[in-house]
Amino acid sequence: MNSKTKPVESYVRLCGEVGNLSERLTGVSIVDAYYGPEQLTPQKQRSDREPEALLHELDILIDSILDGITSDLRRKYLLGETSSLQAVVRWLGGMGVSYADLVKGLFHVEMKQFSHTVIDRQMRYLDELMAGFPGRDLRERVELFRKDGEVSGEALKALVEHELQNRSVDVGSMFRKQVFSLMRSRVTDNGVEYRAVRDKPWGGYNYYQGGFRSVNEFNIDRPANRDMMLSLIYHEYEHHVSNLWREKAYVGKKYTELAIVPLHTGRCIISEGAADTAKEFLNVDQSSPRMKAYDALYTLSRMVHINAAIMMNRDGRDSEEVVDYISEHGLRTKEMARGMIDFIAPRTRDGRVNLWAPYVFTYHIGRADFVLPTFRKAEEHDSLAEFYRTLYLNPFSGSSVTWSEAFDWL
Repeated sequence: MNSKTKPVESYVRLCGEVGNLSERLTGVSIVDAYYGPEQLTPQKQRSDREPEALLHELDILIDSILDGITSDLRRKYLLGETSSLQAVVRWLGGMGVSYADLVKGLFHVEMKQFSHTVIDRQMRYLDELMAGFPGRDLRERVELFRKDGEVSGEALKALVEHELQNRSVDVGSMFRKQVFSLMRSRVTDNGVEYRAVRDKPWGGYNYYQGGFRSVNEFNIDRPANRDMMLSLIYHEYEHHVSNLWREKAYVGKKYTELAIVPLHTGRCIISEGAADTAKEFLNVDQSSPRMKAYDALYTLSRMVHINAAIMMNRDGRDSEEVVDYISEHGLRTKEMARGMIDFIAPRTRDGRVNLWAPYVFTYHIGRADFVLPTFRKAEEHDSLAEFYRTLYLNPFSGSSVTWSEAFDWL
């Protein structure tokens, strides 16, 4: 690293190099978005660096951040992100990282496994909520619940590219009226394009394009429930909103490090937690029996998916055993359970390291342990305006490393 290079520029460059390493080894870059200076574009950074060389550079970067960044929260944020990059390199470099250490190294949270007692309690709660729904038992009621409004194929494609596309305009308006108005601040929003895709390990994905616009993709490999798809739009649109404010901070305050959006860092805990709390931000009516059942089923699915990931990655269980577990405890068909395996399996179908294998922890932990309790506390103290200002106007609040400090006013 050139001693005259600013730490934030070195950080962006090394994000790009680690992204190039992950793309070379897994087929997926950890760089989720970039809209910064052309000379720091990830594709223009070296793609031939070995893990040991990258770790050495990241060690130097940490010293540079400690010496060169004077803002406490900004320094803490950058140190956390850089530490996560080190964890990525050690993992992909085959340096013997356990699954628990990987989760902690990437996201700065403890790996959380849900006990049978917790899973059973969530299933009993769901059973109580669905007592009035058709079906002889809980499994059949859930199956009929999912099939009511199920769409697939061309109908699902049309739902994504037409109905969700139109609905996104309304969701954007809700954010402006219910969130941005409280913040007394505005941000450019050039909209979101909705696309139906196939052969992806995830259900939905926000690809931020820069220029204050996004592409939201939804996987249509498997049938989906219309109500659930319409609910998912809040999650993906919040990702768009978060990136709008991030880009505004980059443009207005010249924080170069905000021009790159890496995966597998403490940022992702808050990013997914906020997206999973978007319906609460927007005061979406969730009081109907169907919405209550959907939310309880969604929580159960998140818990079971985490346990399934631990079974595969820590315990080495084979995929069919994990499929049986997801089917039984997550109330899924075997086909649906097999579709969930691709996201959490240690290896992809072509034998490479699966970059997504540890990511499943971000959703539930981000919502349950970070964003939702802080949001509820702000509600109780009539401080939602300050909550949103901290979340969206302070770009260094958005990490599991800095969250508590950023919200210590509450």
